[in-house]
Amino acid sequence: MAEHTGMSWKNKNVITQLNNSVDNVTLALQQAQSHPTQQTIQQVQNALEHANNALDDALQNSEHQEPIDRLQEQLNQNKEQLQQLRPSED
Repeated sequence: MAEHTGMSWKNKNVITQLNNSVDNVTLALQQAQSHPTQQTIQQVQNALEHANNALDDALQNSEHQEPIDRLQEQLNQNKEQLQQLRPSED
């Protein structure tokens, strides 16, 4: 029973970490869309790198595929939106 509880906690933890990472990408992207500077775009890229690491961790360590798929789709949408950004000439 203790092992099962530990596994459930671990599964929840990696999904929570992924969710937080994707949220951070979304927030950074919104800021970059409002003020597209090299710095804000770099912040999105850094958040994406962190989220990709969290995604890899979740794919390897979670038994629950549905929330990972949903978050991966959101992450992919953020990547597409980032590709459309160009830094302003401030």
